[in-house]
Amino acid sequence: MALCLSTLQLSAASYAAGNVTLYPSNQQLTQVDRLADLVTQPALAHAWWPGAVISERQASAVAEQQHQKLLAALSGFAAEEDGDDAAAINGVRQQMQAIHVTGRQFVNLDPDWVRVHPRANVPLQGDYSLWAGPQPTTITLLGLVSSPGVKPFVAGRSADEYLDGIDKLSGADDSYAWVIYPDGKTQKAPVAYWNHRHVELTPGSTLFVGFKDRLFNSDFNELNQQILNSLTHRRPD
Repeated sequence: MALCLSTLQLSAASYAAGNVTLYPSNQQLTQVDRLADLVTQPALAHAWWPGAVISERQASAVAEQQHQKLLAALSGFAAEEDGDDAAAINGVRQQMQAIHVTGRQFVNLDPDWVRVHPRANVPLQGDYSLWAGPQPTTITLLGLVSSPGVKPFVAGRSADEYLDGIDKLSGADDSYAWVIYPDGKTQKAPVAYWNHRHVELTPGSTLFVGFKDRLFNSDFNELNQQILNSLTHRRPD
């Protein structure tokens, strides 16, 4: 009876195992039982795990819906403003429209961690995508800034130093910026002369300058949070 039960369990596990597409190689893996079976694949031997992203198909559909709501909200806010304010909001919308989101699963993908911690070795069921490339040499500056885009990563440079010489657009927060790390964690960084604190970025981080708080309008605070949600679910380029 024990042998029969074991056979049934193995059969069920095999049937329910996950299918994974690896990027940027576009390699297809089938019947991947657990996370350890995935992250120890020979094809991923040189992956930079702090910036790896795994997503699940149904969660990706939800993330895309939320991202489209954000784009619609930005369009609505821009239509209610004029002049520099409208131009700034439209600029942010163009930036956000250019990124791709995915249904990121916030799990530690480091193979050593997964092997040592049994609870981290979760089963995979369904369809997944995994982005696991080399360590980047840049950071990305986004938001209400005059020159958004990719910037060289400099070890030890803090958030406020990346903003040196960068003009901020109408409605921008002059006191704080948000750091979105490659693992999806976020940190609010004080960047003004009066509250400056050294907050370093890591390779592949995003530095986002959001909308300043408006005393009688919390809608822009909510907009910042929606943007952060999309940026934490951003698909690696």
